[in-house]
Amino acid sequence: MTNGKNRTSKFAAEIAAFTLIELLVVIAIIAILASMLLPALAEAKESARRIKCTSNVHELSVANMMYASDNDGDYPPRDLTNRWPSLLISYYKTTNLLVCPSETNTSPLSYGTDPRYPADMASRTYLINGFNDGYASKYGDPNAYRNVIDPFLSEHDIPLPSQTILFGEKLCYAKDFFMDYFDFDDGLKVDQVKHSRSMVSTNGGGSVNGFIDGSVQFLKWGQAFDPVILWCTTPYWRTNNPSPAPN
Repeated sequence: MTNGKNRTSKFAAEIAAFTLIELLVVIAIIAILASMLLPALAEAKESARRIKCTSNVHELSVANMMYASDNDGDYPPRDLTNRWPSLLISYYKTTNLLVCPSETNTSPLSYGTDPRYPADMASRTYLINGFNDGYASKYGDPNAYRNVIDPFLSEHDIPLPSQTILFGEKLCYAKDFFMDYFDFDDGLKVDQVKHSRSMVSTNGGGSVNGFIDGSVQFLKWGQAFDPVILWCTTPYWRTNNPSPAPN
């Protein structure tokens, strides 16, 4: 009778051990499947963020077009205090649009300092074209964006609106409101632009850019500058590097 009980207990233990092995196998399979699915889920999540970022930039581009329509074709002037976020706020309505959802920094720097223009002080991950070469051509001064009071361009000053970037993403710590192609502020050209979000492992190695005509494109690293410099408006600068800018 005792031997029978021992055999039953031994058989039950073997069944229990077999069930544990099965459980471990199932857990291992689940872990493998999860490791395969998580990157796809992360990519899908980032794609959704990119779509939202694209929508933000599109609305900003449309705001610029509406501003020009209401001002005889003139684009917002480059003011030293009342900058483009405030000049366009009545068209894009909310400063929530100024931050790309893919931004990992929870409080992107703005550097607006005048409380009269609160939109300039809002968190911001976008910058606008500084139109350095366009101002140089229009005003005959490569430093017109510094020397001319409130310089501006009009629709007829942009010969290729569908091929000229208006808005782009900036590095979260960059204080710039404008993408100054002639500005070597720290020895690095166009260093304020976020050429690629691959540096923070998001957005697939590129950035969202809005064009003068209201279209939006996701450009991979370098595509905004090679073979054509899409931030420039004049034929000369679209195919040349500034060293230094011509007088």
